[in-house]
Amino acid sequence: MKKKTLIAAVLAATTLSASTAFAAEANPFTDVPKDHWSYDALSMLARDGVIEGYGDGTFQGDKTMNRYEMAAIVAKAAEKYGTAELQDKGVINKLEREYAQELKDMEVRLTAVESDVKDLKAKQSSFKMYGDARVRYMWNKSMSGHDNSDTGRVSHFEKRVRLGIYGEPAKNLTVDGRLKYDDKSGQHKGYGTEQNYNDWSKSWNNEESFRLDKMSLNWHNAGTTTSIGRTQISLGQGLLYWENPVDGFYVEHQFGPKTNLMLGYGDISAEGWQNSNIWTSFGNLKVQPSKATQITAAFLHTNTDNTLSDGTKEDDYKFNQYAIGFNTQFQPRWNLIAEYVRNNAGCMRDKSGFWARVTYGSPEGYWVKGGTYQIYGEYFALGGGSIEGRAWPHRLNIAGSDAINGNGSRGFGLGMGRMLADNVNLEATCYWLKPYDKNRAGFSNYDPVGYVAMSYCF
Repeated sequence: MKKKTLIAAVLAATTLSASTAFAAEANPFTDVPKDHWSYDALSMLARDGVIEGYGDGTFQGDKTMNRYEMAAIVAKAAEKYGTAELQDKGVINKLEREYAQELKDMEVRLTAVESDVKDLKAKQSSFKMYGDARVRYMWNKSMSGHDNSDTGRVSHFEKRVRLGIYGEPAKNLTVDGRLKYDDKSGQHKGYGTEQNYNDWSKSWNNEESFRLDKMSLNWHNAGTTTSIGRTQISLGQGLLYWENPVDGFYVEHQFGPKTNLMLGYGDISAEGWQNSNIWTSFGNLKVQPSKATQITAAFLHTNTDNTLSDGTKEDDYKFNQYAIGFNTQFQPRWNLIAEYVRNNAGCMRDKSGFWARVTYGSPEGYWVKGGTYQIYGEYFALGGGSIEGRAWPHRLNIAGSDAINGNGSRGFGLGMGRMLADNVNLEATCYWLKPYDKNRAGFSNYDPVGYVAMSYCF
């Protein structure tokens, strides 16, 4: 049956005539000229929603249609029966009687399809893969001093790939795991030589670079999340610990819309700091006084004397850290983060630290949407014992000190990032820093520190 035949049947059944006013309206179908015999009828029915054309604006009146295609048009028109014009209701009723069997068959088929889809979803695995990759060129990562004996003219490439799996094996239960690979190459050691540590038969930087970054089982119920395994945590605004693993557990509860508390215990040597356990208790409190502002208080306390495998003890990783900070979006494009930290461990010197970052950029979509950008400036005043300056578990773009309990840092830096495409980021930073205490350090400046990085998610 052709559409023009349907139009003729509709006009005959209803003995309606289209108003000449319809002819004055814009042509709803580009392949039906205004002088065509069916133009007025098509305009009326299209305006009332009884029939519709194709997505390209054509009606294709010479296209032969079978009865099921016609029934599909009738079914769509019937959806608008309640708001249809009186004359259109008569047309719809007549067409439903004409195509009653086809409409019934379509309903049976649709029910079967919905059932099949439901069965497929029930049998489909909930596990999904995700990941990211990064190539970064860094200079003076270890923060060597400019005028001491250890020259700071060092640089290298870093490559990292992380592959994760996430699934929901049961109601309120999730699994989150990730493998991580790191290596270095093109290393300039500061005295004119280059080294590419790609010999897998030796214990260079590429040796045993694959590791389990996280694998946790997480239970969610009534505002409470309990995570156990190699779980990932973030504390405060990031000076203590940020998106790094712990072999242990934590319990987190949301107290209403504004307050969240997390407490946990585990071994932070999961980050790969050293070959002995570093048993640690930790906690994080987040308060949201407004939609734009978050206030945090956090602690991290190590509970070990760090006895190494050879029987010796070291104090490097004795932490009794506390931090308080905030994050506020004070304008649509402006954001401020600031945090104060103190390490009360008795073996540490220069125990206090402060960090602030002001960011200007795209209000939404950064790190996801192509074309977005951010520009930021940072200030640091970090005592050498205030944060971990060797394993880099914090969120800063610098180590913060030339060693744990080292000389610390004062100074500022600039950074900028732009999303070249969806999920593809280019970022560059540079920092100009001095020791926290120049007299104690014995030198006045660090060489410039920074990097250029390309990252993408998948």
